[in-house]
Amino acid sequence: MTTPAGTTPADLPPGRDLPIEGASLPEGWPHWFDPARDAMLTPRRLRGLVHPIRLRLLTLLQEEGPATASQLGRRIGQSSGVTSYHLRILADRGFIDDDTDRGNGRDRWWRSRYRTTAFTLRSPDDPLDAENVEVAEQYVRMVVDNHYARMVGYVDSFIARGEQLASLPWGFGDTQIRLTLDEARALSADVNRLIERYRREPSARADERTDAVDAIFMFQLLPDDQPMAGPVSSGDIDEVNPSADADQVNPG
Repeated sequence: MTTPAGTTPADLPPGRDLPIEGASLPEGWPHWFDPARDAMLTPRRLRGLVHPIRLRLLTLLQEEGPATASQLGRRIGQSSGVTSYHLRILADRGFIDDDTDRGNGRDRWWRSRYRTTAFTLRSPDDPLDAENVEVAEQYVRMVVDNHYARMVGYVDSFIARGEQLASLPWGFGDTQIRLTLDEARALSADVNRLIERYRREPSARADERTDAVDAIFMFQLLPDDQPMAGPVSSGDIDEVNPSADADQVNPG
């Protein structure tokens, strides 16, 4: 069950926090956002969610639908005891609740209360003081880590996909651009409008097109004013022999 911001559903215990209560945006909600079905998070509304296991559990419940602690534990490589503990915290904070249609005396099923959870730093009631900025940084770092894990997961599948790779549409890319801040906002809005036509309902897999597949679109628009962080590591890649020709690889 989901409710509009500022209301408390009758089936929630008194005093339970509602993550979207009071959140707002100066320009209004994005066109895809439904306050009755989606949660708009701000730094102080992240309580209980700034933990990698909890964020992963909430993501799975939103993308794949209701599940038990045991099922979720197998998905993330944790025991049912660990997942049960973090699920209870998510429930106490109002992010998830019991799926009474599936639950029985032996298995407790959980579902996300919200179709999606978005995050903003622009809610007027949540000022960007030092504490809030620190919480926001922790949360965004976890989100970026999840995005990175998705990309690495695809790269790790290269060998299994083999000859299919040449015909697949998936990939990564970056383009250096120059634009004003207003143009950057307009570009972001244009991209969001374009991707909206392909948006699927979370947990939905039905599609009349037999050749349709699930995909994830990750969009980044960042200032190009920071050096690339961290030293370069050769890892397991063979090093180039500096004394050899430029196109020769050191066989080790």
